[in-house]
Amino acid sequence: MKTFFIFLTLLGYSISKRVSCHACLNTVCYRRDRIVQGIKFSGQLAIDRSSNILYFHYQNRSDDYTAAFDLYNVRLKTIKRGFSFGFALDQTTKDLYMTDEQGLYRYNQEKNISELFGLKDKTIWQLQYEKKLFYSEFCKKGIFTYENKKSKLIPGTEYEVDDFIVDKMGDIYFMHNFSIYALKNGAKGAELFEDEIYYLTTDRNGDAYFIQPFTRAIYKMDYKYDKRILKELGAFSRGYAFIVVFDGDNDIIYYDGSDKKLYYLSQTANRCTVTAKKVGKNLNMVISMAPDGD
Repeated sequence: MKTFFIFLTLLGYSISKRVSCHACLNTVCYRRDRIVQGIKFSGQLAIDRSSNILYFHYQNRSDDYTAAFDLYNVRLKTIKRGFSFGFALDQTTKDLYMTDEQGLYRYNQEKNISELFGLKDKTIWQLQYEKKLFYSEFCKKGIFTYENKKSKLIPGTEYEVDDFIVDKMGDIYFMHNFSIYALKNGAKGAELFEDEIYYLTTDRNGDAYFIQPFTRAIYKMDYKYDKRILKELGAFSRGYAFIVVFDGDNDIIYYDGSDKKLYYLSQTANRCTVTAKKVGKNLNMVISMAPDGD
């Protein structure tokens, strides 16, 4: 497969006396840097956490591409021409799984080739690799595993699934009809977990995170007790994080659904606090920086 490289630079920030606080996590201010510009994103994100290579689909001048962005060397490499949407990466083998309009494909980094892997008659909506491959289909019910070229429905997930994650405990959380359901590992059926919308992701340790798009709040699963609860971690100061992944350093990369751009969060030396503020009928999270900027 012929490949070509596009060299890009992260957009720098003009840092004056005070650094902008685009997110507040555990009382620490994070600023955001735009990863690339001038291209249109869609679909999932996946990242190789050992090399910090980010995979995604983009469109440029009406042409579709699948890209690998090297966060360390700030380099964009096109690995496939054509449409792709779902992405999941096996962190052990480094194989990337991705979907086309129909079918599941596997990309091998060392050989630099992608090939049809299976499910050639299915339109895959979401992918995740957590010890094995999980997927859901577009506008169809259920979450499935795919092993040894065979699909298996996970009992208890017979819902139309908009988004899902599998955490380090093997528990599955999924969004259906604007609510979040939980299927604990070994349970026979899913139960309502949160009666509102959250975007879902896991970090490098397999911990589950929930992002509320309207308040912009970020929550992390508390695993101390058998009964799972969400612990507030912080909030974004603007936009809304529509798609979120954690890199190898456990820093956040996210697609902002308000301005349609991809950002990387990096920690600053500034401290911050998050408070709730009611605006009209809506509740928003407001970030305040420490008075001394420390």
